[in-house]
Amino acid sequence: MRRGITAVLGLTALACLTAAQADVAVMAVRLGAKDAPALAKFYEATFGLKVIDEVGKPATEVIMRYGATVAAAKAGNSPEFLVAKRGPGDAAGSIAHAIFQVSDIATTVKAAKAAGGTLKGDVASVPIGGTPIKIAMVTDPDGNELEIMELPKGVDHLPH
Repeated sequence: MRRGITAVLGLTALACLTAAQADVAVMAVRLGAKDAPALAKFYEATFGLKVIDEVGKPATEVIMRYGATVAAAKAGNSPEFLVAKRGPGDAAGSIAHAIFQVSDIATTVKAAKAAGGTLKGDVASVPIGGTPIKIAMVTDPDGNELEIMELPKGVDHLPH
């Protein structure tokens, strides 16, 4: 975990020093769970996170954020905390990764490759809440996965 955080911080620092870069913000952190709703209750009780959305019936991913109430959390802009159901046979920690929101995904992918990262697959357009979101998965030089999202112009957060 420490190595992953160090790698994420290192890539973030490198991105800040690179002349050709997109605007970047930490959007979310995703953790895996045997039972996403049950683990979400742990994070609510322990850290005060509020459930702002769920994906699937029954829920396979629970989306959480800080706020005094659920309504305040939904309206807020703190990074999201995503608790996602692990697939059969997936080890604990196998889907944990940081998610960065960027203004230009192509520029960010290019900067990551130049810094020793690897693009996994292609940049994809995925509808989230009816909004097309550009998503890329990048592996840092130490093998940690990073998710990069570009929201459409004029959209400043994912629709929940």
